Amino acid sequence: MKAIEMTKQKLYFLSGTMCTPLLWNAVVAELTQFDCIFIDTTPATSFDEIAVLLDDILEENAFVVAFSMGAYAAMHFAVSHPKRIQKMIVIAASANGLSAKELQLRKNTIDFLEKHKYKGISTARALQFLHPKNHQNNELIQVIKDMDADLGKEVLIRQLKATSLRIDLTQKLQQVQTRIHVIAATEDALVKIDDVKYTQQNIPKATITVLKNCGHMIPLEMPNLVRESMLRFFLKY
Repeated sequence: MKAIEMTKQKLYFLSGTMCTPLLWNAVVAELTQFDCIFIDTTPATSFDEIAVLLDDILEENAFVVAFSMGAYAAMHFAVSHPKRIQKMIVIAASANGLSAKELQLRKNTIDFLEKHKYKGISTARALQFLHPKNHQNNELIQVIKDMDADLGKEVLIRQLKATSLRIDLTQKLQQVQTRIHVIAATEDALVKIDDVKYTQQNIPKATITVLKNCGHMIPLEMPNLVRESMLRFFLKY
């Protein structure tokens, strides 16, 4: 008799600004327990459009792994669809809106990009996403540059415009029924650890893993830990 093939649990991945599935390569390389699906949000022009996209793609009681901007988008979706995502891992993100300083920086960046030729992300900028211990890791730096090059200037401008309008979701997240695990780094130069902890503390039953010696690019810098966290969280019933 022919063996019956078991259907694998789908695991949906949402990446951050100017990130492609390359971000997850080391994480999913040995993740054979799941059917990994990478959701492309780059065509979207707002978080509402991303929510429509997720509504079309996600199955009921979905399992989601989301990073940075993608994590905020997933939380935004969970607020308006409180029963749709069963379990979610949020990486390097808080539910806060952007500060006035960050909004101004984004506006300045958009203005510059619209008037000048884009030569790709600089090494100096790429290093801001990594922990100092990885500043000599040319492989990680190249992954960041390759993702940026794959997407290009048009996508960068669209993503910066689409994801700048962020309301504080903290209070609304108290109503969601999604089980959430948060992964954050104390030395993340882009997302303050106190903001991440505040988000986690305001989500019912949410748990957290806090990393040291890691920057913002947690899936690149500590892929084994991310994979192990995913296995524990998603396979535990």
